[in-house]
Amino acid sequence: MYGQCTWFAWGRFYELYGYDPGFSGNGRSCVKELVAAHPDKFERYSSPKAGAVFSAIGHNHVGIVITVKDNTLTVQEGNLDGITNTFQDAKKDW
Repeated sequence: MYGQCTWFAWGRFYELYGYDPGFSGNGRSCVKELVAAHPDKFERYSSPKAGAVFSAIGHNHVGIVITVKDNTLTVQEGNLDGITNTFQDAKKDW
């Protein structure tokens, strides 16, 4: 569905790594699905790392960690307005 955080995370993952991350569920299950699909490449961990996919604890949301420096995280995520957007709106919500 256009505009969902999973749609943004899937696309960004593909841009970064060049292959299907293997997740298609809701935002809170993406990390679990990623590790299940690619156990030779990814592991579940509680500390952020650049390039990692995160599933928000307590929220149905997913995104990508871009950098970790000192106590500052840079993440990329989509669907910050909480609705399923049209494709035109979704492109601006990145």
